[in-house]
This record gives sequence, structure tokens and C-alpha cells, in this order.
Amino acid sequence: MSVEENNVIDFVTYDPKSDRVVLVMMETREWGDHGALLPELETKLNTYLCYALDGRLACDFPAYAQKLVRIELRTQHAPPPREQHLLDMVAKEDLKPRGITFDWKLIS
Repeated sequence: MSVEENNVIDFVTYDPKSDRVVLVMMETREWGDHGALLPELETKLNTYLCYALDGRLACDFPAYAQKLVRIELRTQHAPPPREQHLLDMVAKEDLKPRGITFDWKLIS
């Protein structure tokens, strides 16, 4: 799975500790040096935001309809500065005002 598949929600889970629905996106490719994956990452983030806000999440998972949402990027390689800047900006300007949190985690 990768952000290249930008019209797909990779998977949905529930975190009982935070009482949040977690929309997880995966990226297994290396990010590269010149921001090659930035357009794909931005599109994938927009897909996830729309999924959470336009009612599709609630339709697909009615039990989660009233839960808060976290978007999580799981990646094999830490995002380089350009990608990290985009993630920080989206989290602050687009997600946080809507009550959606964001995090990324390294996977092996």
C-alpha cells in the first residue's frame, strides 16, 4: 500500500484508549529527495479528510458515527523535511480546526 493509491482508505480501526476512529494510510516506498511523493500525499490526505467529513465514514461504520477521528500515516521511512512540512501544515490548518488529529509512525 502507498499514498499512490490516493482514492482508497487503506484501513479503518478503533483506538479504545483515545476513543477515536483511526484512519490509517500506509507508505512503504522511500520518500525520495525532491518531493516526488508530495502530490500523492496531499491527494491522499484530502481523500481521508473528505471520507471523515462527508458522511462516508459514518455510512460505512455506523458505530463510529459520533467518534472523534485521527488520521495516521504509517511509513517505513521517516518523512523528509518537505513532506513533514506538508503534514504539519495540514494537521494545523485543515485537521485540527475540524477536531481531527494527525500522527505518523514508523513501521518495520
